Amino acid sequence: MGESKKVYILDIEINFDGFEEYANYLVSQKFTYLFVNGTLAEGLSLSQEERKQTAEAWVKEAKGRFGIILHIGTNNYKDSQELARHAEKIGVDAIACFAPSFYKPDSVVNDAKFLELAESKIPNLVGLKHSSRELPNAHRCMMVNPKKFQVMIGSDVQLLTSLSLGIEVPVIASFLGQLFDNMKTAFDKVDMKTASKYQCQAQEINTIRSEFGAGINVAKAMFNIVSGLNAGPVRLPLSDLSQEHKQQLKEKLDATGIFK
Repeated sequence: MGESKKVYILDIEINFDGFEEYANYLVSQKFTYLFVNGTLAEGLSLSQEERKQTAEAWVKEAKGRFGIILHIGTNNYKDSQELARHAEKIGVDAIACFAPSFYKPDSVVNDAKFLELAESKIPNLVGLKHSSRELPNAHRCMMVNPKKFQVMIGSDVQLLTSLSLGIEVPVIASFLGQLFDNMKTAFDKVDMKTASKYQCQAQEINTIRSEFGAGINVAKAMFNIVSGLNAGPVRLPLSDLSQEHKQQLKEKLDATGIFK
């Protein structure tokens, strides 16, 4: 895209008054679980207290309509432990946690090996989110213990391929829920032509997102356009899209006809 002035906004607060409307939208999009305080929600740009407040707000809005998987990963174990205790207190359904990423361990193992090693040491471990596009590795994770571990895929452009491998749960952007539900319904009916059509749509959306930089700021702008809701801008150090780019993004999304 052409150069456009970046927009940085200070002092952004969480709009808790918007959670009810957002929750209703997610239910309409066929979501049965929410991955709270993850990447697109800018969970790592929130303070500890804000993360707790956000978790409480989502639990309040769930009302039996969807489950909550709460991300508690931080760059130190003490904060993650504190968030885990709070998660148990408010009654989330599951927690997810990545390891500290600034100070790294001397040696690491791949996802499948982690599941093998952790199976006997972490009795309440039930799976992982696989965000890499290396599907053979995701498949190896599936094979460790399919009766115990659930692998969730984090790549929008590999939804149909993941279904063929038995990976049935994606962690996707809020505005793609209905599209994936349509794809899965077609897949379950062995209607591969229709399922492939929806995967092509997901690819088209991803291509448009990439044209504008593919960042969290783009995903948030896309959500605002598609849903008609206002999720607000991104926090520093991220920059919001300019009005010019938001308009260009809207025109491209409208031209696909996918969200009519």
